[in-house]
Amino acid sequence: MMDGARLLEQVATLPEVLRLRASETPTHEAVVFGDLRLDYAALDGLVDDCARALVAHGVRAGDRVAMLSTPRWEFLVSLLGAMRIGAIWVGLNPRYTLPEVLHVLDDCRPVLLWSLGRGADGHDYTPLLDGVAGAAAAPPHLVMIGDDGPPGVARFEAFLATGRGGSGAPVPQVSGGRDPAVIVYTSGSTGRPKGALLAASSFLHSYRAMRESFAGHETLRLGHRVICNLPINHVGCQADVCGNALIDGGTLVFMEQFEPVRIPAVIEAERIDMLGGLPLMIEAVLAEIERGDHDVSSLRVIAWGGAPMPRGLLERLAARGYAFSMHYGLTEGGSINSVSRPGSSPEVLCNTIGWPDRDNAYRVLTAEGREAGVGEVGEVQIRGPGVMLGYWGQPEATAAVLDDDGWLRTGDLVEVLPGGAWRMAGRLVERFKSGGYNVYPREVELALESHPAVAAAFVVPAPDPVYDEVGVAFIVPREGAQPSIEALREHCRASLANYKIPKHFELRESVPMLAIGKVDRKALKREAAGRAQSEAARS
Repeated sequence: MMDGARLLEQVATLPEVLRLRASETPTHEAVVFGDLRLDYAALDGLVDDCARALVAHGVRAGDRVAMLSTPRWEFLVSLLGAMRIGAIWVGLNPRYTLPEVLHVLDDCRPVLLWSLGRGADGHDYTPLLDGVAGAAAAPPHLVMIGDDGPPGVARFEAFLATGRGGSGAPVPQVSGGRDPAVIVYTSGSTGRPKGALLAASSFLHSYRAMRESFAGHETLRLGHRVICNLPINHVGCQADVCGNALIDGGTLVFMEQFEPVRIPAVIEAERIDMLGGLPLMIEAVLAEIERGDHDVSSLRVIAWGGAPMPRGLLERLAARGYAFSMHYGLTEGGSINSVSRPGSSPEVLCNTIGWPDRDNAYRVLTAEGREAGVGEVGEVQIRGPGVMLGYWGQPEATAAVLDDDGWLRTGDLVEVLPGGAWRMAGRLVERFKSGGYNVYPREVELALESHPAVAAAFVVPAPDPVYDEVGVAFIVPREGAQPSIEALREHCRASLANYKIPKHFELRESVPMLAIGKVDRKALKREAAGRAQSEAARS
């Protein structure tokens, strides 16, 4: 099987990756979804069918097409089919409410919408689709996935049939590179979601950046088998899981929901060798592995991003002999922007976000606009093939983060460490001042997460009549642990200046999550502010 790096020397888009893999290893398994198994030749044929069907339905390069679905084979076929003709693919999370769906549809105006009729959990999407038909500014043509949905609406298989066997118009040639490929709507943590327009090169960047985490150990990646259960509207699903697997000639095993109790059996049955996700997801799966008796000996690599890895969890995983791949990134920067290196120490894996990749260019600028030195905090700025083209239909918002030289202001603050690694300090919008001093939430969270009883910590500001703002810490304890508030406060005193120590601590079994799987810090801030307001009213 051809190495992924060599393959990328010959292609510029993911559909071209698929075509080359289908030519080289046509019978190698590419997709598993329930009882359905597709080899690379079959997947390539379905993508061709989808591309021709899109052309037959009048879709042209630059048109938007959207999908509301869980992770399924239809998602991958539609994504690659749209890319193959130069259409722009947009993912919708099934957890979206009608106002959230309408915001996306009215913003990007897709000409076609593929949608589930009923979810794996039994949820009926008909009322939502009725709402779209009645309230969208320009309702898209609807194609249903599965057997459920409004009567008289074409099904996905029938849609594909309109392009089957070479019928219909020929598939246009798409050059790739900086051609637009997908719109990924941000989580909205700093306002209403904006559509980050990503180029074809962003997907190849994700692979090249992630590959640095396996330097000298590429056999751990080649042909890997991985579960895909992330939301399809998330770039982590599209590029980091699916794109990387296709480039490596791997196998994607789709699960429509994140169900930790089922995953050990899937690992055993499908010989999964790479497990990825947020650390909280990995911890839930590990708990099921530890309490069960499934054969998970095929598992070799644990990969994570989106949140820091608690030290205790890393130690449990390391005891099983797994290799690790950690990354940080943001949608606008091409999903992956820094990575761990093979053999990285626990200190690096738990307390840093690794080293900037070599595919993009990076700089860390202080508030004064100069390059940050060792021990200084600055904002990460990015330029290169992973960087978005801009925010869809929002030139002012684009200009606020992308300068004329192509540098993207991320808003992410990092401390530059000896050797060039970065430690996350927080976001410009998360940093707060307590008594006139800057407090970086991530620094406080790292201190709390070094306590053996803490699985995860999340610090947000709350109004305070004396110090203007103070920190509030939401603590998720490790399973079976119940740390005292005073013990946590004393633990902070050992490593943090007094003004950085949270004024309030709250133990929680879980924290609110966004639809993309990240912690909803806005919800935590509202809760903290509500507590402060109640206390002020009582005093």
